[in-house]
Formats: sequence, structure tokens, C-alpha cells
Amino acid sequence: MDQAASIMPEATPPAGRASDDGGIAVDVHAEDPIVEPSNKRPRPCHDADDIATNAEAETETPAATAAAAVDVATAAIVGDSSDDNSRPRQFKMLPFYGEHKRAVSSVSFAPTRTTASSAGAMSYNSNATQVPILCASASADGCAKVWDITQSMNSSSSLSSSSSGIMKNKGVYPSDNNSGKLAQASSSNTACTKLDPKITLIGHNRGINDVTWSPTSSYIVTASDDKSLRLWSAETGDAFVEFRGHSSFVFSCKFNPQSNLLVSGSFDETVKLWDIRCGECVATLPAHSNPVTGVDFNRDGTCIVSGSYDGLVRIWDTATGECLKTVYSEGNPPVGSVRFSPNGRYVLSGTLDSKLRLYDVLGGHGRGATFGTESHSNGRPQPRGGKCAKTYAGHMNTKYCVFAAFLSANPKRQCVVSGSEDGMVYLYDLQSRLIRQTLKGHTDAVLAVDAHDSLELIGSGGMTKDKCVRFWSTLRMDS
Repeated sequence: MDQAASIMPEATPPAGRASDDGGIAVDVHAEDPIVEPSNKRPRPCHDADDIATNAEAETETPAATAAAAVDVATAAIVGDSSDDNSRPRQFKMLPFYGEHKRAVSSVSFAPTRTTASSAGAMSYNSNATQVPILCASASADGCAKVWDITQSMNSSSSLSSSSSGIMKNKGVYPSDNNSGKLAQASSSNTACTKLDPKITLIGHNRGINDVTWSPTSSYIVTASDDKSLRLWSAETGDAFVEFRGHSSFVFSCKFNPQSNLLVSGSFDETVKLWDIRCGECVATLPAHSNPVTGVDFNRDGTCIVSGSYDGLVRIWDTATGECLKTVYSEGNPPVGSVRFSPNGRYVLSGTLDSKLRLYDVLGGHGRGATFGTESHSNGRPQPRGGKCAKTYAGHMNTKYCVFAAFLSANPKRQCVVSGSEDGMVYLYDLQSRLIRQTLKGHTDAVLAVDAHDSLELIGSGGMTKDKCVRFWSTLRMDS
């Protein structure tokens, strides 16, 4: 068995291999998912003063009524879980799906507070989901689609054990006393309905690699092989801003929490920062020596993480462009995806050696600690540390860049979700690193996965032989 070990920063240079302290308890849940902009002005940047100016711009926060309404709406969706947490339930494929003409490259759920804000103040009741559940998907066909699965979930009587709406209780994963057998969700003998997209975004002239939602409003950005990014309205499908400056395929993108900056990673080996309002590039980081495959902001937007085929994961100061930390794993496998945890303490890195690694980028924690939402040094990664807290293995990933996500809607049942080249979705227990469940429903490799921020709900997308966007949720298991 793994022994609990200290993950205090080692007395080594910032760049170095990270060992795996699998016995350490970690917590990626963010109690407050909405981060207000800091009152402190970021340090001056020699690249462009625009970064400092934009970083302190006023955030378009949801109205107080909408923010309060989302809590009510979420309660209506997930109900009260206090009476059934002891009864094992597992994820099952929902009886509807979306479809593209070519491989699905990315899926992304709209943040709950974004959809609540766009819906505005409204009357909520316990018999229906009023706040939209939206998911965007991108494809090699050059289109992005927005799926509104709210009504489909409400109308599926099999999704609830009572008439009080879908997912009356937050689901639990199969218990450890299930004779040691691995639970598997399958699509066999399941009739599925093909969904019509709410909006189809057409404008790129080559395939789309990534799609991301604004945390504060109903806008989407897509990253494409046509070397550009585009800002779209998720409500009308209109394209507002085109971002050009990369010299090769744009592979990844992400909004900062204030939604005034966009970060992108490209096959031209650079990371670029963009002003959302005008589409201008405000900073270019010569980040890596190979294509940049993943980028993300931390929860307050002060730091950026980037991953690359050069095998490096790097943390950058948003305001100055300074590289704060570099980590890599033994063997230096290419990095296919990176993602900050919801609380900003960790970075999840997917590599082409069929492993996911969870790096502690803040460092300085004691033996066997369970991490809350407090931050060290104003939440900035320390110059030392970068220790690998967990390694997850079991899925297949040796050819493509496969997405992974944190399933943290229920802080008591946190999970890491990964796509896989064997056509399944893997759910790893965050703490034990065990495979809790595999989801089988696609007929080709699954590169695209995402998890909803407030529901135990997963979206996934299949490659060329599949081309489908599927959804998975927790269901009561028959006794």
C-alpha cells in the first residue's frame, strides 16, 4: 500500500522530475467557483502595459438575483442526497446524443453561473430544470455546436426514481464491496435520440481543435487549424471577434476568470495572450520547443499553465510573462493536455505514456494534508515544488492529445475523468487513484471529455468512426 508522504517543496531547481506521492490526500474542490478580480494591480509588464490594465478591468458579474437563483436551480436538479448516499449508483449513458460530420475534438459545459445569468431572474420549481444545461462541442468538420440538454434530461423518465426532477440524489460511484469488480456503463440495448443543436457556429475554414466558454457571459471561443480563434455568441451564433497572429494550427484556448483575456497555445510553439475586446495580441510567450498542446488559467487569472510535446509543463505569471515553474516526468513523454484544478492548487497533466499526473504547484504542505481553499503567497505557485501528488494509469493514450477533467461537483466524491484511445471514458478516484468506472458507448477513440461544474454529469466525444457527443449521469442501481 502507498504510504502517506510529505509533499513539502524539495531543495531542487524549479525544473525537475516529479515523484509520485500517491498516499497524499488531495482536494481539488473550489467552494466558491466564481473569483472576483483582485483589487491589487498586477506587477508592471515590460511586454505591454495592456496586460496590467486589462487584468484589473471590471468583471461582468452575474446579477445578485441570478446568482441566488442558481443555487435554487441546482437544488432542484440534484435534490437532497442525504437519504441515499449509502446505496451504490453509477454513471450511465443518457438516452440522447449529438452528432458531427467528422471527429469530435473537444466538449465543454457552460459554467452554471453563466447559464443562470443569461437566463436572468426567474421562477424556479422542484419539478423542472429551469437553468439551461448547455454543452459546446467542436469538430474536425470545422463547426462548433451548442447543445441544450435541459429538456432532454427532464423528459427522460428513466433518469429519476421520482417525479422531483432529474437526479434526485447526487450519485455515488460503485462501492468498494462490489466483489472487487470494476463497474462499466454500456450503451448496449439502449435506444438513443439524436439531438438537434441549439446553435451551430460556422466560420472556420478548417477543423476546430478546442472550444471554451466565458466564465461570466454567454460567449464561446474556438481554436482552429486555420491559425485563428473566434469569439461567438452562444445565444445567436454570431461571430464578433477574430484573433489572428499564430503562424500555425491553434490547438487550445481558455478565458481568464474575468473574461477580458484569452490565452491560446499553438503548433508554432508559442503561448499568446489576447485582449477579448479588440482581438489584439497583448503578449507572446516563446513557451516551448515543440507544439503547445494545452493552456489554462488558474482560478484568479494570475497564472497560466502550458503543456507541450516537448514534455514540459510550465507555469507563467500572467502580468509579466515570467516562467514561475517548470516540471516534467521521467522519460519526458509528450504532454497532450493540462488543466488547473478548480481550487487552483494543482495542475492535471495528460501525457502520451497513458498516464495522468496531478502536480502540486503551490507546494509547502504537510504530511497527509487535505487541502482547503486557502492559498499560499496570494495563490501564486512557489518557485520550488511542482511535486507529483498523484499518478493515474489505466486508460490508453499513446497517439493523440486526450482531454481530462475534474469531476468535483460533489466534494465528497471527487474524481478525475479521462478519455481514452480504446473508446472508453475512465473515472479515477481522486484519492486512491483506482479506476472507479469505465464508460463504454463510443465506437472509436474518445479524445474529448468534460465534467459539469455543479452536477455529476459528463460529456464525451468520439473520433472519426463515431462522431458522437454523448452524456453520462449517475443513476440509481437496481437492487
